Amino acid sequence: MFELRRDPVTGWWSAIVADRAFDRDAFAVEAQPVEGTHCRHCDDAPDDAAPHLVRRVPLRSDAFHRIDSSKEQAAQLSLSEVERATGSWEILVGPRDHHERMADAAPQLAGALVRAARDAMRALGEEPREANAEGRPEPLYIQVVQSHGRQAGSRSSHLNVELYAIPQVPHWVAEEIGGGARQMIKSRRCVWCALSESEEERGERLVFADHHAIVFAPAASRSAFEMMVVPRAHAADFTTLDDEAIAATTATLQRALHALDALGDPPYNLFLHTAPSGERLDQTFHWHWEIHPRLRVIAGLERATALAVNPVAPEYAAEVLRQHLAG
Repeated sequence: MFELRRDPVTGWWSAIVADRAFDRDAFAVEAQPVEGTHCRHCDDAPDDAAPHLVRRVPLRSDAFHRIDSSKEQAAQLSLSEVERATGSWEILVGPRDHHERMADAAPQLAGALVRAARDAMRALGEEPREANAEGRPEPLYIQVVQSHGRQAGSRSSHLNVELYAIPQVPHWVAEEIGGGARQMIKSRRCVWCALSESEEERGERLVFADHHAIVFAPAASRSAFEMMVVPRAHAADFTTLDDEAIAATTATLQRALHALDALGDPPYNLFLHTAPSGERLDQTFHWHWEIHPRLRVIAGLERATALAVNPVAPEYAAEVLRQHLAG
């Protein structure tokens, strides 16, 4: 039986297979290693590097090409009509010979990666941007992604975090921004603060909570064993965190990733949703992490309708993850 559930922020619907009990074998998808044994990040590492040195490696300075599809000749668009190349793609890599999972990295090294992401986001946000028709700087969204396993799109076995500087606000984030504003008008409260407090109090979908954040399986999860990590302190912009808060969020992330060991060693995507660069969303947005295991192929119904189909109820997922952490 599909149970339709609506995300309270975006309004998007998910179909949850609510009557299916947990069967570990059905979700025992092991992360596939990246092909090849040669690691160029190890080759490029300096010999005298500090044990927790994180290097910022640019991959493309013109990673995103923007096409204006509103032109009269929209039906005949080609790559020759690219307005300009913009945006960037880079990778933050750990020291030589560090091919461990993010969950298993030493806390100092994992924290250095998260701190380097914050610092790179700050630097990218301070770079000059062209003005749009209204005279304001062009939008910039910096997406942080950490992936594990070939099924999740990982391109390197080296411990890393990817950063994408995108010259627009992605649809998912834009929907969250709009939903946060609507909920603030409706209830006069941050929807993420209210959601996480409710999940902690009810406990049914709670994975764990610590002094820094509340980790739970969203009621309308779009992925099996999806987790949302919402910090207790309300803030819209991840880049405002100080080093103490970076250490705290790293510890929470590593514990949440360890919860996935209940499934063995699954592939996953970890990503950050935060305010776009330069945008003041202090009251209506709340930065957060999401963890999406990659356990199945997207099927025809989902492609045809954009309706997410989740084959395991979040309540079951949270119980399995919670019990694993309890040991």
